[in-house]
Formats: sequence, structure tokens, C-alpha cells
Amino acid sequence: MPAPGTDEPSAAKSSRARALRESMTDAEQKLWRLLRDRRLEGSKFRRQVPVGPYIADFLSFQHRLVVEADGGQHAESARDAVRDAYFAANGFRVLRFWNNDILFRTESVLEAIYQALLATPHPRPLSRQGRGEAKRGQPSPLAGEGGSRRSRETGEGAGAAKADARGGRGKETKMPTKERLYLFDTTLRDGAQTNGVDFTVADKLRVLSLLDRLGMDYVEAGYPGANPTDTQLFAQKHEAKARVTAFGMTKRPGRSASNDPGVAALLAAHSDAICFVAKSSAYQVRVALETTKEENLASIRESVEAAIAAGREALVDCEHFFDGFKEDRDFALACARTAYEAGARWVVLCDTNGGTLPHEVEAIVAEVVKVVPGTNVGIHAHNDTEQAVANSLAAVRAGARQIQGTLNGLGERCGNANLCSLIPTLLLKKDYAARFDIGVSEEALGELVHVSRTLDEMLNRAPDRHAPYVGESAFATKAGIHASAILKDPATYEHVAPEKVGNRRRVMVSDQAGRSNVLSELERLGVQVDRKDPRISRLLEEVKEREALGYSYEAADASFALLARRMLGSVPDYFAVERFKVNVERRYNAQGELVTVAEAIVKVKVDDETMISAAEGNGPVNALDVALRKDLGKYQPFISGLHLTDYRVRVLNGGTEAVTRVLIESADETGDRWTTVGVSPNIIDASFEALLDSITWKLLKEGAPA
Repeated sequence: MPAPGTDEPSAAKSSRARALRESMTDAEQKLWRLLRDRRLEGSKFRRQVPVGPYIADFLSFQHRLVVEADGGQHAESARDAVRDAYFAANGFRVLRFWNNDILFRTESVLEAIYQALLATPHPRPLSRQGRGEAKRGQPSPLAGEGGSRRSRETGEGAGAAKADARGGRGKETKMPTKERLYLFDTTLRDGAQTNGVDFTVADKLRVLSLLDRLGMDYVEAGYPGANPTDTQLFAQKHEAKARVTAFGMTKRPGRSASNDPGVAALLAAHSDAICFVAKSSAYQVRVALETTKEENLASIRESVEAAIAAGREALVDCEHFFDGFKEDRDFALACARTAYEAGARWVVLCDTNGGTLPHEVEAIVAEVVKVVPGTNVGIHAHNDTEQAVANSLAAVRAGARQIQGTLNGLGERCGNANLCSLIPTLLLKKDYAARFDIGVSEEALGELVHVSRTLDEMLNRAPDRHAPYVGESAFATKAGIHASAILKDPATYEHVAPEKVGNRRRVMVSDQAGRSNVLSELERLGVQVDRKDPRISRLLEEVKEREALGYSYEAADASFALLARRMLGSVPDYFAVERFKVNVERRYNAQGELVTVAEAIVKVKVDDETMISAAEGNGPVNALDVALRKDLGKYQPFISGLHLTDYRVRVLNGGTEAVTRVLIESADETGDRWTTVGVSPNIIDASFEALLDSITWKLLKEGAPA
């Protein structure tokens, strides 16, 4: 048999390779198929066949993986030290085994390499220096003493880094046990299709920064050429650890990729990757595109090839894939296969209409990964049956290794798979955490609530209180018996610790509350009280009586804190409102237009000083709010950053004389938020009560002097 690195007739090589494959074990076959499917152009091997007895000194620059068999020996030399430093600096994973383990094709060695390859991104071309090649006239840091003539000249056939610069037996390497799962965020593209959601360029840059810090692998930032905002966004390069992705259509039927304006806009965009959307349903091709199956496959192939030729990573969103698979299985698979064989890094299966169920997703994805490796398959689920998260997890169980979704489940119609639910599930649930690594760290997970609410604030949307993991009620307990158990051990009624995602436990005070609820909430609010204090029982009775009148303290934490502190004698009388007046007038203005004007006058006493303030507003409550906060004398600096963020009204019984409950959410310059409540048959009076509580809580929080 010719020595590795020497010339050999191609027919003999082919015959030898075929004979070797026929003699492979199952473990060798599995590794060989993965290497074949990964299409390792540009990867170099010191040995010509990366399985069996030739697995020693395997070096894949594109995968940044080195496998060394040195029998535990380490040659101390300057060249070895340089190679070790290079591998460490460039993120190479180094696996080391004893010679006999490799010589006898130990299955654990083959499995370790297989898992290591699965855990790395799909190979992409490296620069000349990145491949270890030297610039002209300079030695390569990876030039090895062995290998072929070409490897000695360029350094591409370098041996593996040595185990320990001090000599002796190589360090034992822990066998990789987890697969890499990639997260693709499309908040800025698919999420922008949410009714009432609009992003400016500044908004998109801020969200991109949030997603990048969170640890997203890909951020789909928009559709260049489709609107001025996205065109402007992609007009310049944006530095990010995530791969910034441009979205667009494959070339149109009847045009070449080089003559298609949509493809041209994508290639001109400053992005790391391009995600093409392509029909994968025969029905959609026939009805929506009015073209042939063959032309559709050509559009996929030529678009992907154009992106790769331009040096971009290519992804293909196979639109209507699951419906298309049910209708014409062979054509749907042909679309996926064509994208993969053209060089797409990811072939993403889209449940575009959102009607596929989890058991169907799992079965269909299992069929797809027989055609396209699971390490190249993604899932894009819509939430029309409230199962986008379940469908995404089903796809992962079946072999997909990329999940697409959005923050807070934004998206057209009913939304997309919610990454704020998927990320903690993948990190905190054993079935997934034990199998997969994702780009989000435990530290970043602790910022998830902040990220979720920051996005809502930017979009001027009220956060979903009942959202899993990140909602205000996600770890809230109302019933007294539950609260008592939680105080003993939170695991009794919590599936994960709220702090893991940056949330907090809320033991609510309501007419269903018990003593434990009240004590827990007082402790959270920083109110020091003896657990046996008889005033606790009186406070609980007061809460129940007031809730019978219409108050709701489970959603008004600041009002409950003030009620509790007043009963315990610890709320100063900062100011007193002597009277207020609100006038609403409908009249014609100077331009002859019929307008409604609200005016408010408030008379306030601070110490011995009386102040009267007047203000106009776009409604009676707004006018009252502005007038009340217009001049509070010495307390004005303490409330300068206070503003209202939400106003909710609930009519508690029917008729125009009904009792009304008003909840007001406020925020300040620190980002802190609180809610206050007011109840009255008069909506203005109820609103004013909630406004007074909001200002009083802010002064108390700031430690304002009485």
C-alpha cells in the first residue's frame, strides 16, 4: 500500500477506498458518512482516509478540530510550542488518544470524533492564514515534520498540538457529550410583521445589541430592498458576534440569479448570511408562483450558489414545507435536498400556516434528516394552534439542530415560536440541557426578563403578565395554602427558580390570601414586622374587606405596601390635597374645528405652604396628573422622573352608576415600575386615588423627608 501523501493512480485509490469502506465497522461508517455529507473542501488530512487505522493525526481546519495519537509522548520543541499556541488562540478543539486505541479503531475514539464534529459549526472557508498557510516567504506556524510535500510547504498537514509542554503523559480529554443547537432570531424581520409593531433603524440596532449580548447565533435583521428602513440598515456593516442575516426571495422564475434585482439587493447588503425563502409546496408553486417544479428547484439552486460565490453563508427557508410534505412528499424533499446540495448551511423547514401538530412535525423531520443531515436542518414554527414552542422542540427531538423564533413570540397572525420560552426550556430542562449546548450562557439567561420587557417598552406594548418564565405572573401564587408551602420550599409550586431567568417570586395579597401571603409580601417589600404581630391579622381582614368593595391588591403592589405601612404607622404625610376640579368642555377652536378640552385645577398643601396648579390634558385624568405633579414644592425634585406607563379601567357592575376600579402603572428614571389602585363610583375620583398612591410611593421609595 502506498504511503500516505504519495501519488497513486486514481483507479487504485478508488478501489482501495471502496474496499476500506466495505470493511468498516458501524462506528467507522457513521463517521465516514458525516465527513462525506459535510463536503470537506479545504480540510486537510495528514492521512488520506480519516477512518480506521488512518485516523491518527486528523486535522480539519474548517472544523477547527485536531486529533492526535502520540502514545503520551511529547516532543519539547519551539515548533511544537508555536503550534500549541496557535491552536489555543484560534479555538481549535484538540483530542488526544493513545496509539493503540487508534490503531485498533476503538469505537470510543470514533464516537468522540463524530460528536466533536457534530458540535462544531458547518465548515466555511478560512483565510490563507486561518488555514495555517504562510504568507509568501514566511514559515507557517503549523508546518509539520511529516506528511506530504505540499503539507510541508504550506503547513496544512501539521500534526496535532501536543498534550503538555512540560512533557509526560498527555492530559486526558473528556469525551464530548453534548450537541450544539443553534438559535436564529427573526424578531426584526418576522416579528416586524406583528400587527402594530414598527421598528426604526435605531430600534433595530438596539434590539440587535440586546440579542447579541443574549447569545443568539443568528439575527435576521430585515429584508433589504423591501423597505427603506431595512435598506438603510444593511447599507453598512454591523459588528456583532451573531451572524447578521439578510432575508429575501430566491430568484424569480425565468430570470438568472445575476439578473434578478431581489438577489442583487441581498448580495449588496452588508450581512454575514443570506436567508432565502423558497416554496416547497407543489400547490404553492403551481398556484402562487404559477411556475413549474423544475423552475422552482432551479431558483433554489442558483440563488444559493450565488450567495456562496459572493462569500456569504446561505440558508433556505422552505416555506409551507409541512403542508407541502403532506401533499407531495417527494417534491418537498427535493426542495430541501436541492438547497443542501447547492451548499446551503441550513435548510429550514417552515410551518408557514401554523397548523401542523407536534407529532406530525416530529415524524416529518425524522424523514427529512434521512435526506439532509440533521446538523443542517432548522425549524421555523408559527403559533396558530398555540404549539409553536412544542413544534420546535419536537423538531429538535427528531434531529433538527437550528430553531428559529422571536422574542416574546412576535410575528404575523398568532406569532412565532417564543424564544423567551424556548431558551430557558433548553437550558433548564434536563432532557434538553443534558443533550445540547446553546449560545446563551447561564449569566445571560438571568437577563431574559430584562430583554423581554425592554422590547415591550420599545414597542410601547404592555408585557404579557402570564407569559411563561418572563411574565409577571409566571411565579405568582394567590392561594394561601400554596403560599404557605412556597415559604417552606419554593419547589413545592415552582418548576424552576425564578431568579434563573431574572424574574421574581410573587406571593399575592387578595381575598383568597392567608397570613403566609401577607408575611411574604411584606418581607419582599422590606417591611420589618414580627410574624406574631396582631396587626398582621387586622391587615389581612382589611385587605379582604377592601377587595369586597372592588380593590385588587394582587396587581397593585405599591398600593398594598402603602396600606400595610399605614396600618403599621410608617407612611409620612408628605402633602395634602385640599381640593381638585376637572372641567371637560367641547367647543369650536379658532380654526373652526370642534375639539374637546380637559382642564384641571389642584390645590395642594405642603407643610404650611399652599399651592394651586392648573393644567390641560388630552383627557380629564391626564389633566389631573399633569396638574398634580406640576408643583409639589420641596418634593418636586423627587418626582421629576415619574411618568405613567399604563392606565386600565374595570367596570365592576353594570350600568352608568357602576363602581369603577382603576389600575395605574408608573415608572421612573431608574426603570423601576409599580402599580396602584383606586376604586369609586366616579372614574375621576378612582383615578385620582391611584395617582396619589403612585406619587406617595415614589416619595417613600426615594426617602423624601416628611
